[in-house]
Amino acid sequence: MSDAKKLLTQCLTRLHEIKGQDLFLKVDTCPRIRVGRHVQSTPFSGITEEDIQAVANLVLTPAQKELLEKNRSVDLAFSLEGSRRRYRANAFYQQGQISFVIRTLWENIPSLKELQVPPILEQVALSRSGIILIAGVVASGKTTTINAIIEMMNQNMERHIITIEDPLEYLHHDNKCIINQREIGQDANDFNSALKYVVRQSPDVVVIGEMRDAETFNFALSAAEVGRLVIATVHAKTVVQIFDRVLGFFPVDQQDTILAHLYPNITCFAVQQLLVGADGASLVPAFEIMVGNYTTRQLVKERKFEKIPQTLRNSAQEGMMTMDQSIHDLWRKNLITQEVALASAERPQELGNAMKGIAIDGQTSKILGS
Repeated sequence: MSDAKKLLTQCLTRLHEIKGQDLFLKVDTCPRIRVGRHVQSTPFSGITEEDIQAVANLVLTPAQKELLEKNRSVDLAFSLEGSRRRYRANAFYQQGQISFVIRTLWENIPSLKELQVPPILEQVALSRSGIILIAGVVASGKTTTINAIIEMMNQNMERHIITIEDPLEYLHHDNKCIINQREIGQDANDFNSALKYVVRQSPDVVVIGEMRDAETFNFALSAAEVGRLVIATVHAKTVVQIFDRVLGFFPVDQQDTILAHLYPNITCFAVQQLLVGADGASLVPAFEIMVGNYTTRQLVKERKFEKIPQTLRNSAQEGMMTMDQSIHDLWRKNLITQEVALASAERPQELGNAMKGIAIDGQTSKILGS
């Protein structure tokens, strides 16, 4: 075993032993691990410049090394020889030296139940067409949720799924579905060139690693309108912010046209965040979910985005929820502490009242109309 592989194996073994999320490698300091909200030291010796270079040579492909030198940062995913577990990493320069942040992924693709994802996301994934967006900040578990959806399809449906990812984190093996996974940099030059001919490749489902510009979103709309299901991630903290993000891709004079094409194709927009569990180490997902039905689509059509949160609060029977309702449910099940719940809430005062059994006003107010 090479010294680099031995070093990395030791650090990653420690990462799993203490149920950490991230491993930090930096020259002249010992490896550190994020557990919950804390970054802890490890008992290993300080990392040398030779160690870092050896790790880079071990996990980076020649193309990724070129990108690192050019952009001074590169995303990647890798497995160590002899192991099925995948890791996502970012290599970057600081003070002229390479550092790594390595995030552990699930050893096997988890089920939606294992991830504690609300059942409505499995139901909407049965749709034949439309757009499903999974939103959140960086490292909120969006990609893992989408891969769990893909694997659910793989076990239960006969579909052709094409994914376009940067980097490719989880590897799927064909079961009932045939799954073609394309990685940017290896299988395609960029997202737009990968999407250009994808409809001609006869997909039933197209998974886009990140919705990042007008061209990408226009593809999603076009594919949904011709009967494909498009699943993608986007950076946003609330469902309402998803619309701000999407419309921000376009000039003001085009936004009404975009909404006219978007609203009938909304299948589900969801936002997730990872909260520190009651044990102080594990991470628990909380969700805000909007399902495309007559009411929500009309609100989008009429640009009444400010009424969406009230609609979510009133539509629990259809699987919808606000982030605060999800957080309250996690607290009620003792999966998170009250401190974490209140710190993560959109409206902490209202959540605090709900924890005391005080009803929140306005939960049955009129949604549509003036």
